[in-house]
Amino acid sequence: MNALFRSARLALGLTQRQVAEQVRTLAEAATGRESSFDAGYVSRIERGLITWPHEHYRQALCLVLKAGTAAELGLVAKQVHHDHPDEVSDANRRDVLAVALAALLPPARPLSRLRKGDVTAIAERTSVLEHWDRASGGRAVRDFALRELHAAIDLTTASTAPAVRGALLGAITRLANLTAWSSFDAGLYDEARPLFQLGLSAGREHGDTGLLCHLATNAARQEIHLRRPAQALLLAGQVDGRLPAAARAMLAAVTAQAHALTGDERQAARHLLAAERTYERVRDLAAGPAWTQTITAAKVGSDTGFALYLLSTATGHLHPQVVDDLRRAAEGDTVQARVRAMATARLATVLYRQGERTEADHHAAQAAALAATVGSARLTSALTDMHHAGAPAAR
Repeated sequence: MNALFRSARLALGLTQRQVAEQVRTLAEAATGRESSFDAGYVSRIERGLITWPHEHYRQALCLVLKAGTAAELGLVAKQVHHDHPDEVSDANRRDVLAVALAALLPPARPLSRLRKGDVTAIAERTSVLEHWDRASGGRAVRDFALRELHAAIDLTTASTAPAVRGALLGAITRLANLTAWSSFDAGLYDEARPLFQLGLSAGREHGDTGLLCHLATNAARQEIHLRRPAQALLLAGQVDGRLPAAARAMLAAVTAQAHALTGDERQAARHLLAAERTYERVRDLAAGPAWTQTITAAKVGSDTGFALYLLSTATGHLHPQVVDDLRRAAEGDTVQARVRAMATARLATVLYRQGERTEADHHAAQAAALAATVGSARLTSALTDMHHAGAPAAR
């Protein structure tokens, strides 16, 4: 029996079938081939009949069950003695045969005719990857997203109806955004920038102003992280047209961050006020496009709090609202582990600088615990700032 694996699954409230569906989606995105991973496979792992699944299954299982290594799931490679071939289990023998056959297969031929269902399948896989990015950080999903993006671009050569081609452009825009964002979050800034540009080009051709706003603000966030406010403002300024209220609030908050970097209190305050007033008009996130559903009150609070955090650093005096905004984001009811971890780390940093060490220590411990499940270079940077602020020399 593999008690570690079963305990990890039950701790997340997942059935064997749910685990299998998510692993199958990730494995197909990684390999470009249809996967036969099912609930029976999960059952055999839990019963100890399979102890070392194929590499892409192990990676996907670690993502789904939020494990840092395969060993945390009780997965171990059995020693196989070559002079005793009968000791190889039937399950392992089938795995070895499957790998050998896969190596002999020719690469998949591109589709000659693209149908609506093909694009829908891309969108479904992208949704899974976006979810894992928010939960586990860019390092976990970047390679999966890049493979999916390459596969989607290959489909542009297929013949199809105009409406399906438009939907494919939208899927490519969304995938480019995810791949660029996860690259940025993983600290791969030079690789992220051309991917953002690819997404912006596809987004303009697609004509979805909301999706274009999502891309432009994400690209601006990288420039803000790299302390390049002029480039961030240029990117944010590319967005025009009608936008959902949540998207306009996010755009205003990111623009405020760029102005805050320069120490421009007037412009930063103007855009922060716009972000807050605009978000007050948001009534039902679920009624909007899928990507706007992540722009929660906690997310906006984290963005406005970060703008005030940057402004305080640039001007040398702490804005009175920064603690309230960051505390609201840190304590918000959100499944976005990275949002909470970033806000909590920044809150602890501000409290350390204010001399509120007891509360700062509490939030610093929470930030460290949240960060243990997220692979993000941006979060690592925020934690570094937090540790420096809390170090004895900084007091």
